[in-house]
Amino acid sequence: MGDETWSAIICGAYDQFAQVIYLYEGTIARLLGDALVVFFGAPVVHEDDPIRATKAALDLINVAKEYAKEISQKYAIDFAVRVCINTGPVVIGPVSSDLRYDFTPVGGVVNLAARIKFAADPMTVLVSDRTYPFISPFFEFVNQGLIEVTDRREPVRIYQVLEPKIMPGSTRGLSGFESPMVGRESELASLLRLCDAVRAGLGRAVLITGEPGMGKTRLIREWKTAMMAKNPDLTSRWVEGHSLSYGQGLAYNLIIDLLHAIIGVPKAAGEPETHTALLSLIEDLSAEADPSAELQEVYPYLGHLLSLKMEDAILEKVHSLDPQTLQTRYLFSLRRLILGISARQPLILILEDLHWADPSSIDLLVKLLPIAASVPILFCLVTRAEQDTPGWKLVTAAREILGDSLTEISLLALSETESRQMVSNLLEVEALPEKTRSLILQKSEGNPFFVEEVIRMLIDRGAIIQENGNWIAGENLAKIEIPDNLQGLLLARIDRLPEDVKHTLLVASVIGRQFPVRVLEQVLQEQVE
Repeated sequence: MGDETWSAIICGAYDQFAQVIYLYEGTIARLLGDALVVFFGAPVVHEDDPIRATKAALDLINVAKEYAKEISQKYAIDFAVRVCINTGPVVIGPVSSDLRYDFTPVGGVVNLAARIKFAADPMTVLVSDRTYPFISPFFEFVNQGLIEVTDRREPVRIYQVLEPKIMPGSTRGLSGFESPMVGRESELASLLRLCDAVRAGLGRAVLITGEPGMGKTRLIREWKTAMMAKNPDLTSRWVEGHSLSYGQGLAYNLIIDLLHAIIGVPKAAGEPETHTALLSLIEDLSAEADPSAELQEVYPYLGHLLSLKMEDAILEKVHSLDPQTLQTRYLFSLRRLILGISARQPLILILEDLHWADPSSIDLLVKLLPIAASVPILFCLVTRAEQDTPGWKLVTAAREILGDSLTEISLLALSETESRQMVSNLLEVEALPEKTRSLILQKSEGNPFFVEEVIRMLIDRGAIIQENGNWIAGENLAKIEIPDNLQGLLLARIDRLPEDVKHTLLVASVIGRQFPVRVLEQVLQEQVE
């Protein structure tokens, strides 16, 4: 096709692909002819990098399909891509002047990703068995079986990613193991008392804060279960909205997720299903008033938020508004919808992962908070205590606007007794050696999520094995590393620290796990000198 045509096609593709990659905060490491090397987790780490990479891959395929139509019409040739994902350590060097990275693969991580592409059909996404465990709750797959790969002693199992799951699975918990919630009895009691107040006609709000893994989501789940036991028809007035870790740049992302939950359809639902659900709810709430007036005032703006196909006259009305006026109409419509629901029955709004929330959603929610003073509604704000995020603005506003109507719950680490109880619940640990039990407690340090993950890792690596119905220590128990996903949580937090603090952590990690502060001070001082 000639160098000029080739360059135009490839550069046009890279321009579009780069937008997708940057949306999920990936890094383009290298361009090699018709190959693109992308990292997720370098130079900035996120705790969900494998999920981000897979979402980017599926979006990239959709972009490529549209681009292929353009190339076919213009040049009469076929255009297709393959995306292959692998997970593992890679050594990253300094950034050069042209913003490229020098990198050295460790254990063939990059090479494996490049080589499994030969098993991929055009316009598909393949992941290795090292990536699959991190993303399996969130996507639909086809197991492609084992493939032979050059320079690999053993065959590699690969999976084709089809699409996101309509209802994602849980990333928490150990399959086949159960433990009652431990150490959160008083917090659960407080939440149940708040529900009693809302059922009595009062508006309330609750703030639940805690570090990653402290059990915020588990507490919400146990709260809902306890309420369902008291009132089986509760699900119709329990609404949950979730923020995405990469959602701060997506306008109204949290509000859109919340609106999907209010109308009762997942975000992955098709446009016709979403359209029908929205119209049905509005008509039902406005049955006693003038339905046409209610629809005319609310439907265009909620439909626009949900990106629904609407009549030209309605679209023209919405598009003619400036952004500030449009936000005001969004607010009016959401308030009308929420007031309509809460007038029939108390409403509980769960806003999860506010530390990831987008600023536009937070602005709307701040303006919605005052309705808790007049209607039976409970705002539940769930977040990490990260005060430098847009979501913390809602926390500050709740404290100022709601005053005594706001209850604050801070989840702290489990005590040693509570951690031991959790381990015992999970492993029926009567026959487990004290050394093993102490190792789990030492690694987890009172964090419920870490307890689960350390136990999961010990089982996966054969360090704990089941024998005659009891758990016993395996041969490799003494040689244990922190699990990859726990490592991701820690690295993501470290990446947000200032450079001098990160350097201090680096030095401290070399000294050891425990040491006198004066030793660290002396080493740092010697480096300065």
